[in-house]
Amino acid sequence: MKNVRALSLLFGSLALSAWTVLTDDQRLVGRLDDKTREAVVAVVEAARQDGLPTEPIIDKALEGASKKATGTQIVAVVRSLVSDLKRAREALGPASSVKDVEAGAHALRAGIALQELERLRVARAASPVASALEVMTILTNDGVPADSIGPRVVSLVLAGASAEQLYGLRQEIKRFMAGGVAAPTAAALGGEGLQQVLAQQAVTSGNSGGPGSPLPSVRGQSRVADPLATTNAAGAVQGNANVSGAGEGARPAGPRGKPKPKRP
Repeated sequence: MKNVRALSLLFGSLALSAWTVLTDDQRLVGRLDDKTREAVVAVVEAARQDGLPTEPIIDKALEGASKKATGTQIVAVVRSLVSDLKRAREALGPASSVKDVEAGAHALRAGIALQELERLRVARAASPVASALEVMTILTNDGVPADSIGPRVVSLVLAGASAEQLYGLRQEIKRFMAGGVAAPTAAALGGEGLQQVLAQQAVTSGNSGGPGSPLPSVRGQSRVADPLATTNAAGAVQGNANVSGAGEGARPAGPRGKPKPKRP
């Protein structure tokens, strides 16, 4: 009886595992030869058991099939991707999301240094890590040197840049490049511009509360001491002084006495 129960559990476990693998395998059927598909499915299953995202692995295998890569090449690429997924997760930390890990692996494959991912490990929980990694990857693939854009984007994230601001940075850099500016210079210009915005937001948040609040006008603040801005006030003070006879240039009050009699 015990043996029957043990066999039932074993077959049940194998059936569940086979169903799980088959679910992913269906996308590969007809796209890869049997030998290559079996090897890829084994890589996918191992990654799943290790807690790694599996979608990018399957996507990479399908991409290889679309590009007419050989089975040997496809298997080598998906295994390399698994290695990058592991490196990304280790660098970003155990609290990193699946999306962060996937974006981190793509960034590493684009040439972003591992230490930049490690720097993101200390970012705030709400920081747009995946968006930052995506922006780095896209710009690197567009020709911006990885050692130029990687440290810059990470510093902006640690300074509080939002996902929207990072995507805006990407467009700004690409606009500079389209205008003929060299890629490293474009990255520097775009990064410095966003850094100034973040610094202004920090000042505004400290002065009037709330990041993104309208910045105080420097000219408006200086007008408080502008004589033209206080004409009415000065006139009021001067007028009061003249009435009371205390102001500079006021005529001294004549002595009080009986009125002179009128001549006949």
